[in-house]
Amino acid sequence: MQQLTIRYFSKLWAINLLKIPKIIASLLLVFLFLPSGIQSQSANLPLDHWAYTFLERLELKGLYVSEDFDTAPYSRQAIAEMILQITENIKQDSTKISTVERDLLEQLKGEFHENLHKIQPKVERRNKENERHLWSWRNEDFVGHLDLLLGQQVRVESKESVDSGIAKSITSWGFGFRVNFKESMAVFFEGRSFVLSGTDTIENRFFNPSLGLPVSRNALGDVTDNASGYAVFRLPWFDLEIGRDLVEWGPGFRGNLILSRNSNFYDLFKATFRYERLKYEHFHGFLNAERTKYLAGHRIEVRPLDSFRFSINETVVYGGRSVEFLYANPFFPFIIAERHLGNKDNNLVSIDFTWFLRQPQLKFYGEFLFDDFNPRKNLFHDFVNKWGVLLGGYWVDPFGLSNTDFRLEYVRIQPFVYWHNLDEINFYTNYNNFMGHWLGPDSDDFYVELKKRFHKNLRFGLSFERRRRGQNDLSQIERPPDLKFDFLGGVVAKNSFYGATIEWQVLRDMFLNATYQFIQTDNLRRVAGQDQNNHRLLVNFSLNY
Repeated sequence: MQQLTIRYFSKLWAINLLKIPKIIASLLLVFLFLPSGIQSQSANLPLDHWAYTFLERLELKGLYVSEDFDTAPYSRQAIAEMILQITENIKQDSTKISTVERDLLEQLKGEFHENLHKIQPKVERRNKENERHLWSWRNEDFVGHLDLLLGQQVRVESKESVDSGIAKSITSWGFGFRVNFKESMAVFFEGRSFVLSGTDTIENRFFNPSLGLPVSRNALGDVTDNASGYAVFRLPWFDLEIGRDLVEWGPGFRGNLILSRNSNFYDLFKATFRYERLKYEHFHGFLNAERTKYLAGHRIEVRPLDSFRFSINETVVYGGRSVEFLYANPFFPFIIAERHLGNKDNNLVSIDFTWFLRQPQLKFYGEFLFDDFNPRKNLFHDFVNKWGVLLGGYWVDPFGLSNTDFRLEYVRIQPFVYWHNLDEINFYTNYNNFMGHWLGPDSDDFYVELKKRFHKNLRFGLSFERRRRGQNDLSQIERPPDLKFDFLGGVVAKNSFYGATIEWQVLRDMFLNATYQFIQTDNLRRVAGQDQNNHRLLVNFSLNY
């Protein structure tokens, strides 16, 4: 079975390897045919899983210290190690966790029982229910699980939608599987098809990746699909991932400036190195556009204190040519590489931090992004200075209110960030989506929410958001003649969202969420004088079985 698997992946990657310099292709083939010395590994946990926010809460309560920091996705094995830390700390002080949190932790243990067993055969559990699968199979060579994925989202609005392109109804179905081969390799796949109805931006079918995901039209409506699939190897000094996946860097709750989950999946190979309080990650990706387009990035994250961590990140988008080995080199700064390659690519740099205050269970975080920067020019109005800032805070159990979360976050992105003046191929997009923050350039957003969990299966929340967008976004493809601009220039769209949310886990891994929003809008979609008040109801159902 292992030989068949290796031959399969060799054929699968043969086509892409032809596009990569010979030295990189040789390295990848070495890893594909190297079972010796490989340690126990596991697939990554999808970024939309509820475990991320739950673990963030327990981290702030001091129940574990993560070696993965603010670099996602986490591997399933890494999360199992976190669960064991939490379990041990609870044994020492049971008052650190509430009854509701303990019930959620028990569900998490069932979700990761196989990974926990690899580390520690006997883990204390009150609830023996494990995660459910449509089909599971095991033999001496591998362990595999097949899951059914279903979803339905319905949006009802009393007026014209503030956000163009959001379908009134999205029906999804698909399958996911993950397989471990003799503790030497993990394979993951998850694919879904979506039927969209009531969209206001899709006029016909298209298969041009520079416009977005491929869409076809039939009797059901507009149909598209999306999928990720990759193999992971854990080597003695680092983890290696090869396939189609996402990378998210930064501490932001609703998005990050340099790399976020807003992007659609892309092909990549990624290496992750950990040593005590340091983590380094490097990847090279193959983006989806009309011409060849690539993304490379590396991130070094350091935790000098248990209460403080920071990181430095670099990414570069380039295209219209073959892969540049300088960008695939994990040991070479992109800012220097770009100059050696003619200074024609789109290089971004960011710094982020997280500061924990264990009492009163509060953390502050931030990210500072520099697309272009010249300290001798005006920071706020000169074209050569393109930057963004994200600042936020998260407070667990504020004022002694148990099972309560309070968050606030502010984002400001200057005009022309993610843009490139030499070639559209270097825009910071994949499938026409920003790979950074979803808000986009020439905009800012303030968000605050308060959520209370009454039961492990029931949570209620209130939120407020104030969003503003100016005219200098990616649709403005010409640089200003005088190289000057104003933040939130031209007609500014202003939106205030007042929201209430109910989240209900009907059965294990079956969720029904409903969100109501009252939306006040000035200059809808930047049309002067087009003001309105809107009521929105968004209902979302999902099942992973």
